[in-house]
Amino acid sequence: MKISRSLSGLCLPPHSACVALGLFDGVHLGHRAVLDTMLACAGSSGLAPLVFTFSIGKHIPDAKHGMTRLMSEDMTFALLEGMGVSHVAAPDFGEFRGLSPAAFVKDVLAGGLGAARVVCGYDYRFGKNASGGADALSRLCGELGVSVEVIPAVAADGAPISSSRVRALIQEGDIHAANNLLGRRFAVDFEVIAGRKLGRTLDWPTINQPFPVDFTVPRYGVYATLTHTHGKIHSSITNVGVKPTVGSDTVLAETYIRGFDGDLYGGRVKVEFLRFLRPERKFSSLEELRAQIACDAQEASLVVVPFC
Repeated sequence: MKISRSLSGLCLPPHSACVALGLFDGVHLGHRAVLDTMLACAGSSGLAPLVFTFSIGKHIPDAKHGMTRLMSEDMTFALLEGMGVSHVAAPDFGEFRGLSPAAFVKDVLAGGLGAARVVCGYDYRFGKNASGGADALSRLCGELGVSVEVIPAVAADGAPISSSRVRALIQEGDIHAANNLLGRRFAVDFEVIAGRKLGRTLDWPTINQPFPVDFTVPRYGVYATLTHTHGKIHSSITNVGVKPTVGSDTVLAETYIRGFDGDLYGGRVKVEFLRFLRPERKFSSLEELRAQIACDAQEASLVVVPFC
């Protein structure tokens, strides 16, 4: 899959691509409806399947304003590639934030991306100050001979599926409900850093992965998880928080991986969340903590794994 990081790198032939538009944060089931329609369109018409998104960067609200990511870019791109996307255009938002809706359609969609057909969600916004919507997109694209298909809201439990809804569920610790809206398991793939190695003294060695400041942090507590290492998937338990018994300067995902005792420092490890087990708490001693970890590990082993 080819990834373009700049508008200057967009030079597809005219009318050669079917383009899906959106941020696709989390690639939830609503996003998948847009992507599946784009892929079906591309497959039936011989057009290149292309996604136009953008890097969040410093130009839109950050964690302080509630806009936190649900997936790393690496995970997002890997998922899109697995679905059959051949090209992703992901320029920095600052490159095109000042374009009018008409200029965006003419110079980016029809010009740089070579769009013949465009697919977007019902709530898609574009152009300077998000002044353009789906109706404007259809009109402006139609003037250039580009067709547009707008996908209606995908609902679950009577409400539209959205990234903000998924984000809120994760922050509440309702991982089961969040995973149902995602259509996959919520996961992190952060770099493993060296900790104080107290877990080894408790016979429960763990890996520590700090959360980036712009990433969605689940409710503090212990979760049943699955950890991917060396081509295998291990049952695991993960504590999200600040490790109140021993202390941490940053928010961490600390994971005990059942049946694994290797060196993962410096690598990126994928940890998938299955279910919230209990809130984070401070223990009176390391021995009490060790006993609780054993109980958590036993409970996690009984959790049914969805989305196999």
